[in-house]
Amino acid sequence: MILPVDLSKTQRLIRRALDGADSERDELLEYLRPRLVLWAGSRLSLGLRAKLEPDDVAQETLLAIHKSMDRFEGRDYRAFLAWVFRIAENRIRDMADHFGAQKRQPRTPLTFTQTSPSTAASRTEEVDKVARALEDLAEDHRDVVRLRRFEERDVKEIAQIMGRSENAVRILYCRALKALRQSLKNGESASDGAGGGGTEAPEPDPPQ
Repeated sequence: MILPVDLSKTQRLIRRALDGADSERDELLEYLRPRLVLWAGSRLSLGLRAKLEPDDVAQETLLAIHKSMDRFEGRDYRAFLAWVFRIAENRIRDMADHFGAQKRQPRTPLTFTQTSPSTAASRTEEVDKVARALEDLAEDHRDVVRLRRFEERDVKEIAQIMGRSENAVRILYCRALKALRQSLKNGESASDGAGGGGTEAPEPDPPQ
């Protein structure tokens, strides 16, 4: 499974955060960060990547969520994720307009919870591995992973977005995961001399 995207844990954190405890909201925001970084990496076009970095998109999105969490109405975790990614899409548009051709300045990410430097470094390393593997995928493979795994849309909705049958989406998703596993394996083989553990791609979701 891709490290930052544990679906059952995400659901639990969202439900607890929507009950209103600040500490649980902060924990959710930090847990969403790797997912948003990977989502942005698979969402940004080559042109936008010249202007924006996935980490910056994630940071701006998390700040916007933090400021407007109280305005979210609903209890369903899928509705919450749809709201999160609408905010992310809006932040991409706003940031692209703002930065234009300006040179990007490195920024230190703000954190919502106490995270040790070693934990943060390990998380960043794992996310970078998956991000590089995603970059190697075909565009339709990246799209179906982004929609199914990161945004957690159902197969019917993805079929409508991609203009494919539901069965074709299931087949495409399985092939995308296979390609992602191979890309991760290739990346690990190239860095064997540096040591470190492996990062596995997610198992396929149950058919819907």
